[in-house]
Amino acid sequence: MQAYLNAGAIVQEDISEASVIFGVKQVPVGQLIPDKTYCMFSHTIKAQESNLPLLDAILEKRIRLIDYEKLMDEKGQRVVAFGKMAGIAGTVNILHGLGLRLLALGHHTPFMHIGPAHNYRNSSMARQAVRDAGYEIALGLMPKSIGPLTFVFTGSGNVSQGSQEVFLELPHEYVTPELLKKAAEHGSLNKVYGCEVRRRHYLERADGGGFDPVEYEEHPERYISTFSKKIAPYASVIINGIYWAVNSPKLLTIPDAKHLLRPAHTPWLPTSVGAPALPHRMLGICDISADPGGSIEFMNECTTIDTPFCLYDADRNKDTNSFSGSGGFSV
Repeated sequence: MQAYLNAGAIVQEDISEASVIFGVKQVPVGQLIPDKTYCMFSHTIKAQESNLPLLDAILEKRIRLIDYEKLMDEKGQRVVAFGKMAGIAGTVNILHGLGLRLLALGHHTPFMHIGPAHNYRNSSMARQAVRDAGYEIALGLMPKSIGPLTFVFTGSGNVSQGSQEVFLELPHEYVTPELLKKAAEHGSLNKVYGCEVRRRHYLERADGGGFDPVEYEEHPERYISTFSKKIAPYASVIINGIYWAVNSPKLLTIPDAKHLLRPAHTPWLPTSVGAPALPHRMLGICDISADPGGSIEFMNECTTIDTPFCLYDADRNKDTNSFSGSGGFSV
């Protein structure tokens, strides 16, 4: 704030006099001011159903919308995208949520010591909290009935890089997608496993053949995703940071979610009354791309600071603001 004041800016709560209003996420319909110019990620350009009322309100109130997603250079490349901080904050939040979800399933874990991102003054404080939790994991304080925890990162851009910076604060080992299944079933409990997944790992031509990045950029409709079969079944947490275009294959569909929530069969893991087996391997999805109905089809609504998580029930295709219940995973 002081930097703006030093530069001569007038800082005030009332923005009714502003001709251009800059934000990040979409503005609630009731807060839109008529005859203004808004710059934001509106999540409307792909005809996302959940945000069509926002688009209607923008038209009714004669608002000019500048969507960051459509700002491009002369080569057609986007010039505005999420940064590393989105990955950092999102990952701190999903680690916090993971602790709450595991607690609801009957397990007290070191992740309970990690708070939501906005609880920390800066990213260094948040990383220290993650580091402290990691110290307990390294000491073997994770319940054995949970089994190895695997974190899958989609993409390699700013979001994924920021996310993995937080992950590196935990005792960890990276594995290739080919070795993810082995790590998920027989990995160590005093560390967590990470796997960075790129397009070539899960996209292939629908008519057979491998992945051609040049062809995919021009004709993504020719490709199908094998993510739900090759990657997702072995992931405890998926942290999604990819950009999704309308005609591109989805990472996960609603039918895929039903498959991922099938009861887990892990007879090799010790269980007891106080340490029950997990109902399924998938525990949480952190969709930092925040694109309703996008690459994660069943992610229909962006969460907020007030309600940062929801439990998705694939059988009913419904979200609830709860951590309780075995038939779902946190989003």
